[in-house]
Amino acid sequence: MSLAVVTGAGSGIGRASAMRFARKGSMVVVADINTQTGAETVALIESAGGRAVFRRLDVADAAEWDVFATWVCANLKVPDVLVNNAGILITGGFLEQTGADWRRMIGTNMMSPMLGSRVFVQRMVDAGVRGHIVNVCSVGAFMPTPLSPSYVTAKAGAWFGTQALRSEFSSSGIGVSAVCPGLINTELSANGTRSGADELDNADWATKLSRAQHFFGRSPENVADAIDRAVRWNLATVPVGIEAWAGWYLYRLSPGLSRGLMGLVGMPLANNVIGVADKVLGGKR
Repeated sequence: MSLAVVTGAGSGIGRASAMRFARKGSMVVVADINTQTGAETVALIESAGGRAVFRRLDVADAAEWDVFATWVCANLKVPDVLVNNAGILITGGFLEQTGADWRRMIGTNMMSPMLGSRVFVQRMVDAGVRGHIVNVCSVGAFMPTPLSPSYVTAKAGAWFGTQALRSEFSSSGIGVSAVCPGLINTELSANGTRSGADELDNADWATKLSRAQHFFGRSPENVADAIDRAVRWNLATVPVGIEAWAGWYLYRLSPGLSRGLMGLVGMPLANNVIGVADKVLGGKR
């Protein structure tokens, strides 16, 4: 039986991906910092006849990655697939985001997939496993929006690191892919924060942004399908959603034009758009 490890599998894209691997016959290691939601994913998999086990993991902690990888390989086996999906969102302009915001975003959204890839690719090579690593990045990796500079910087770093990993280990028979979703219906916005805002404004922003994300975002299953295709065909970069494909091709065609268009979308405009969208939605989810 193949073994798949999925981080951030307590909800959203991670849960959809874990359940998809289980439906296809894999044993799944559900990794998440949230014990409750991680256990719920395991229960959903088992109720559908699949096999899964939960392990708590703070993906921003390098020491926890070492302990986690050692446990997986000692108690199960070297995984056939690793999906580095866990991520966070902190919005706010460049001058609003603090040094702590940047460190947190880089640690979780850029360093964690690199740390996870490192501890498992080494074990794959040592064991002769022709495995596959998928790093879930974002359309933000090639859309330099001022709405969250730390987020797009971290995602761009994760995307480029994924390509470097792919270049180095393709000769070892290890596939590496970056999946770059656009707007997806998850709890990313609801669980996110906004720099430069007080507690009340932060909560109001998160609520409105989350409502729009739930209404306009596509299903996490779309990303799970993209992850499955990336593994099956060893694809280098897989955008998900029309806005992700548009951003990908626009940036490849003209980075300058992409920057210029993104520069028009600042926090004041975002506030107005989100406010109007919230009024139109009328509290719908």
